[in-house]
Amino acid sequence: MSTHISGSIAEAVRFLERGELGAAEAMISDLALRQNNPDALHLLGLVRLNQDRMDEALALMNRSLAIRPGHPHVLLNLAKTLRLMNRDGEAAKAIHQALAAQPGLSEAWYELGDIGLRAGDLAGAEAAFRKVLALNPRHTQAKLWLGVAIKNAGRGIEAESILAEGLDETQDGELKAAFAYNLAYAQYLQGKKTAALENYALAARIAPGSFNSDISRADLLEEVLRFDEAVALLEQVIQREPANAAAHLAYNSLLHRLGRDADFLKSYDRAPQKPELQTDKANLLIKSGHPQQACALFSEVAARDSSNLTAAIGAATSLNELGRHTEAVTMLEKTAAHHPRSALLYQNLAASALQARDPQKAAAMAEKSLILSPVDQAGLAVLGLAWRMMGDERDETLNGYDDLIRAFDLEPPQGFSSMADFNAELNAWLERMHPKTREPLMQSLKGGSQTRGYMFGQGHELVDRLKVRIEETMTRYIAETRPEARHPFRGRCGSGFRFTDSWSSRLSDCGYHVNHIHPGGWISSCYYVALPEAVKDKKEKQGWIKFGEPNFDVGLGVRRAIQPVRGRLVLFPSYMWHGTVPFHENATRTTIAFDAVPERG
Repeated sequence: MSTHISGSIAEAVRFLERGELGAAEAMISDLALRQNNPDALHLLGLVRLNQDRMDEALALMNRSLAIRPGHPHVLLNLAKTLRLMNRDGEAAKAIHQALAAQPGLSEAWYELGDIGLRAGDLAGAEAAFRKVLALNPRHTQAKLWLGVAIKNAGRGIEAESILAEGLDETQDGELKAAFAYNLAYAQYLQGKKTAALENYALAARIAPGSFNSDISRADLLEEVLRFDEAVALLEQVIQREPANAAAHLAYNSLLHRLGRDADFLKSYDRAPQKPELQTDKANLLIKSGHPQQACALFSEVAARDSSNLTAAIGAATSLNELGRHTEAVTMLEKTAAHHPRSALLYQNLAASALQARDPQKAAAMAEKSLILSPVDQAGLAVLGLAWRMMGDERDETLNGYDDLIRAFDLEPPQGFSSMADFNAELNAWLERMHPKTREPLMQSLKGGSQTRGYMFGQGHELVDRLKVRIEETMTRYIAETRPEARHPFRGRCGSGFRFTDSWSSRLSDCGYHVNHIHPGGWISSCYYVALPEAVKDKKEKQGWIKFGEPNFDVGLGVRRAIQPVRGRLVLFPSYMWHGTVPFHENATRTTIAFDAVPERG
């Protein structure tokens, strides 16, 4: 390379580093476009990347690689561009090519860890971030995300050590707040709620509003039954950050649970009239039984911005609630032009088509959603309904009503001679844990209460003993599930599992769960702790868990129901529609439930 060319490229790099994109482009445009210099093409690609002109950036980097194949830094920036375009699979391939050329490229390992974290491949992410730190022990961000990956895998003790070390080491304010926030969560996973509250507060002091630390702290205050403090803290956040959508949502949801109806939704009226705030308010209106008002508000936002996906889906949901299914389909079809790669849009379009009694269109839309997001539980749920409406036997294959839904009567945990004794003690403890509030507005439960936070891993002796029996049963369930590589449930067996959520529900007289799915799971569950006598009614099936009936009317009834028994664990695919039959008795129905996903994939 001539001295003149190398000097021009070096000068362009300096312009690029200072953010002077026009000057950088002027310096290297001729070298790139006329002379096909690979370094200039790479730099011009970076200019386009910084201008948010992704397709052009991609083309320029590929031209550079065609002239000089395998260049690790060009491959790395190509991967970064692909990742920003949500093409993570292609990005990972480019990173592996970069690492094949230069195995010690720590930034490539960092990008690979980030992709793994986004994909839920926690083991892969952990391995990549450990490689970064082996190459560069002072890479503080890699230490943060290593701690996050380990925390997300449920290994709170190990994550706490890494995150506490990072908190002590870093002097950067924003990064320090991130360590404090994630450290709080790692401590919470171990049941260290006081320490978690302190670190959430620390994160909020260091970087107010950056990580919504005060919202997490308010949620934990509610979990430990300090309701007034939680309300006051959320009011402070809203006063400080009147456009904070997460704070308004948390605040109004809490007001509803506490029965403070006079103040419910009032904060939105005092807030800036931003689209996100208006759509959140409209969603709360739907959940609280006001679809007409919700529809008007969603439609108002959509009229101002026809590309607003949340508003379009919300408007369609409220139109369906009002029985206007054809209008809902039309609304979503128009929005699809703006969001041709949104799995969420196609799922909702499929559900609307089902309610409009068009299962063929519903199946086509559900299949589109699954091309974009292959194991998405909502897409699978609506696809199964469409097949069932058409009399297609693939519904049976997908849902496996007879063999994928299984009931196991557990052995007594260690230290107990009978399940009756164990459940009596567990139920007494759960009685103290259940808040004396309304059910959560956004959950399936109606007429009862639900615990906040996680059940598993919190250091509760009885729960930990039960968890051992559940893990044994989960292992057996997976091992006994007939494998089938192309099946969206069976094909994910074989790599172990990890719990992603766990909670307890308590239904009172006339209480029930509306039909629903668990969008964040793979295997879902119900374990029965205490039951009313009414569940013995085999004719009316009071209090039974039912499967196959959706939460909207498409003429499809219950496909299978299972009788609750104390000490019984029911396992099933998370995409399977399920709910409960109401019971009529002055007693309670107490359960523990959880979701699990494959350890990998």
